Amino acid sequence: MIVEKDEGVRVTLARELGDDTQSALTKYRRMFVGSESFAEFLRYEFFTFFLSSLPGAFGLVLRRSFYRQLFANMGRGTIIACQVTLRCPRNITLGQGVVIDDNVVLDAKGESSLIKLGDSLLVGRNSILSCSSAQIHIGDDVSIGPNCFIRAGLCSVSIGSSVTIGAQVLIVSGNPGHVRTDIPIKDQVGEYKGIQIGDGVWIGVGAKVVDGVKIGDHAIVGAGAVVTKDVAAYSKVAGVPAKLLGSRLPKGIL
Repeated sequence: MIVEKDEGVRVTLARELGDDTQSALTKYRRMFVGSESFAEFLRYEFFTFFLSSLPGAFGLVLRRSFYRQLFANMGRGTIIACQVTLRCPRNITLGQGVVIDDNVVLDAKGESSLIKLGDSLLVGRNSILSCSSAQIHIGDDVSIGPNCFIRAGLCSVSIGSSVTIGAQVLIVSGNPGHVRTDIPIKDQVGEYKGIQIGDGVWIGVGAKVVDGVKIGDHAIVGAGAVVTKDVAAYSKVAGVPAKLLGSRLPKGIL
């Protein structure tokens, strides 16, 4: 829906929204509801309009009761706080005991998009999980700090279980092309490799992880690091760009 390829040129969401052959309502349904069904549209509008901003325990209880009709799946004990923005919630699966804090954006637009969150997971305030015809998979027992941005653009982002992600972390897959000079960079098709983060990883505050990177199990990424290359399991990296500081294992094991 969002991206097509035509002679190396990418058709952007902005162009689709500017398509005069579609009505404004049709564009809205595709971008926010993710369905052409008028019944789905009414359900989405009713629940988000009346329940999204309700404060306190009353709002939490009502959202827990009614929002499960919007998602592909919503496990027991899941909490949706105030002002959470949902785009194409039928492409979103939430496990049990998930906590979505205030002002979070869960954006799964695109026919092949999927956001799948495991059990006992926290998405911190003001964080954004966004897909564009791609998928985000996050395992169990994961903590995502406030103001994080996790973006899957045409290729997946996979995060394992028992992962700690500090505040203001950026994890962004996909890179625009830049070879041609006759068209803007934003319209070019680039490389899309995806990002893989293993189990037990700790990513410090303000770190950035770029496309094509694999971070091994139980590794540590220091605060403010920019990870441009693979990180081995149980290793410690920091800096811009991130460099190996050592291993978490005793000498001779790794």
